Amino acid sequence: MPSQLVPKAPDSEIAGHLRACVFNQAGTAVIEKRAVPTEAAPKGGFIWFDVTDPSAEGMALLQSRFKLHPLAVEDALHAHQRSKAESYPGFEFVVVHSVSQGEQDLLQVHELNLFIGTDFVISVRHGHGFSTQDIVDRWDRVPEDWRSDPSSLFYVLLDAMVDEYAPFADALEDDLRELRHRLVDQRHLDEDVVRKIFRLSELASASHAVVFPLKDVLTTLLRVGPPVVSENEIPYFRDIRDHAEHVIERLSHAQTMADRAFDIYHALENRAQVAVSKQLTQVATVFLPLTLVTGFFGQNFGFLVNKLLVSATSFWIFCVGGELLVALIAVLYVIRVGQR
Repeated sequence: MPSQLVPKAPDSEIAGHLRACVFNQAGTAVIEKRAVPTEAAPKGGFIWFDVTDPSAEGMALLQSRFKLHPLAVEDALHAHQRSKAESYPGFEFVVVHSVSQGEQDLLQVHELNLFIGTDFVISVRHGHGFSTQDIVDRWDRVPEDWRSDPSSLFYVLLDAMVDEYAPFADALEDDLRELRHRLVDQRHLDEDVVRKIFRLSELASASHAVVFPLKDVLTTLLRVGPPVVSENEIPYFRDIRDHAEHVIERLSHAQTMADRAFDIYHALENRAQVAVSKQLTQVATVFLPLTLVTGFFGQNFGFLVNKLLVSATSFWIFCVGGELLVALIAVLYVIRVGQR
């Protein structure tokens, strides 16, 4: 296949951060990383430039070659944009995100900025690790009658991003399910459980906030038409939107599960406090009459000291026996009340 891209000396910052491919109905040719655009795309095909960790010099080169709007270039260069689809003269600018679960249940967001023109696709990403070869292999499986359209690659890129949502949602739901079982099964609640609930709650909430705008973006793209979405590709883009909506529903459900985990924790904590209060009340109920009896016999009444408690037998009967009898009655009463 004749290439429209040629290698350039690595004096530009774009070298080493850019991979280029030529696409047409006959197949694809992967060009070396240091390639930069020199000519137009082949007839009946398009060029894909994939830029990772973009530099100002590299983006300026692509901006000059493809007449990209400076506002869109600025957004792609600095990242941290919301998911959106914006129309510019000669191209469509789309921002989408994928998510993954990092260490300590922290959310990792991977942003993909896309420029889609009539004969080119430029993807700008900041540290996202999808394989270029995997995208090319996916593109080789699309229907041949729309391979020459750059929207075919756009579909593959979106599909690859959305496919990452399902494993993320699966792992999040499994963690929440395991956590809820752990809450019910363990006897003693600890601070680690609270921290785990909080981290998963934050993860569910943050991931839902990232993924939710994609539904509106896909709806907008379906109305844009070529070169972003051709007539033949509309059912495929609808399928991507359906998958995205399903994941959004699952993440919303995960938020509910996290909230319920908090509710379960609070309910178990309250139950434990009630059990402790009940035990303390039972102890107090037993010792209250004992305190009354002890206080009575501890008074120095003349009749009590001089006439009633004048022998060891009377001491054991009235003092010790009285205490034991009151304690027995109190314990039986507490047991009876506790069984109700």
